[in-house]
Amino acid sequence: TVPYVNETIPFGKGRGRVSLGQDLRLAMVLRKRRFDLSIIFPRSFRSAFQVYLAGIPIRIGFRDEGRSLLLTHRVSRTEDLLQIHRTRYYEKLLEPLGGCSSSRPPRIDLGEGERVWARERLKGLTEGFLIGMNPGATYGLAKCWPLERFGELGKRVAQRWGAKVLLFGKQEERPMGEQIAERMGPGGINLMGETNLLQLAALLERCHVLVTNDTGTMHVAAAVGTRVVALFGSTNPRTTGPCGEGHTVVKRDVSCSPCLKRVCPTDHRCMNLITVEEVEAVVDGKLKEVTHRSR
Repeated sequence: TVPYVNETIPFGKGRGRVSLGQDLRLAMVLRKRRFDLSIIFPRSFRSAFQVYLAGIPIRIGFRDEGRSLLLTHRVSRTEDLLQIHRTRYYEKLLEPLGGCSSSRPPRIDLGEGERVWARERLKGLTEGFLIGMNPGATYGLAKCWPLERFGELGKRVAQRWGAKVLLFGKQEERPMGEQIAERMGPGGINLMGETNLLQLAALLERCHVLVTNDTGTMHVAAAVGTRVVALFGSTNPRTTGPCGEGHTVVKRDVSCSPCLKRVCPTDHRCMNLITVEEVEAVVDGKLKEVTHRSR
């Protein structure tokens, strides 16, 4: 949870006439709240249109998608802005309010309820190291390290460190998790599809390290203070890498990366060149640091 968020207001994302009806209903909900200011993170026309319909007097957003007339304060997306981390990128929207004098990595503050749930879910697994793995990625297969390498890495880490490896992902990725867990043996535990977002965060907080592709789970882990080993290929760690200290990005410099494609049109060399041995060495280093700190 985030202590400075009072409420979340969900809305639909239909198309055509359905979309217009949803926009009008959302506008009515927002208008009743009598908000003074809106910072619009998405760059779509629709997001600005919804806030405009709500009559919110101060509307800040990026100058895009032909929506400038719907905004009261327009922020330009310059070329150099596109090359910085997305957290700094969105801080640019604060400039009309005086800017951001100092910034810290994003942080998720968990409640005791989530932590109790995580302790109960992991009962019997608290001895030794807990390693998280997220082998999937929403944006596309181009971001993914081969499944068999996740399985082999988990098997090695479990044997070397006596660790349990927790597999995270969506419900539809669960068969993938079963395949990886089978390769790992008794050290692998498939938790794909078993958590909501806060439960995921609570489990990640209990992990000593998370090994992951470029995913939202990577950012959740960093935000609860878990060290991340992030595998990057088609995307750019300079703009979407994990925030904070203690994280390591594993990446091979190839001419076609970052391509930002969903599916690799060639040989997926950016990820295939990353070996199990080099990722294992990074994980070993982080677990040695944990061991040293606990003495």
